[in-house]
Amino acid sequence: MALTLDPEDTRERIHGLAWCGFHPDGDIEWMITDEYLDPDELTAEDRAWVKAEAARACAAKRAAEASWPAQTEYDRLEAVFAQLRSEKIIALHRAGNSLADGHDDVREQWRAAGRLASGIRGCCFYHAQDLDTAVRTGRLYLAFSGGMIPEIDQREANTVAVGRRIVELLRAAGFGAQWSGNINERIEADLGQWRKRSP
Repeated sequence: MALTLDPEDTRERIHGLAWCGFHPDGDIEWMITDEYLDPDELTAEDRAWVKAEAARACAAKRAAEASWPAQTEYDRLEAVFAQLRSEKIIALHRAGNSLADGHDDVREQWRAAGRLASGIRGCCFYHAQDLDTAVRTGRLYLAFSGGMIPEIDQREANTVAVGRRIVELLRAAGFGAQWSGNINERIEADLGQWRKRSP
């Protein structure tokens, strides 16, 4: 019996899940069969193919990790994010699946921290689709803002300051970073490649 799934598309998705480094090896198979594909439409052959392909992708990733440096691009990016957090800027990895999701995650953290009384002055994040692009290309697009300040002029000026600080920290970490200065455009970080060790 032939596969009912699209092997090329599914293989690309498995590769992305394995190589992004956020998921345990054992989760990738069910993420494909139960979330990415329709489980009710999968045949036994489809499931066997996914199982084998997920195992192959995870094994290849683990083999590659053995030759990686102690500090990878992701580790340097996390150091940038840690510095942002120390400066009262919310910095989130893989915040939802879209810009709207990411902003929702930021608002949730801002509310939990105490809203305006928290002193939080901005945010920086990327979402799952940005992560897919980074795995494929080594380029990561970062969204940011200058916080939940009611006054528009103050918020816009703060957003510019946050954007400049993010670019400064990215460059200090050895990454290429491009930003037009327009607060409605995202920062493009050139990581070279995406290397994050899997849990």
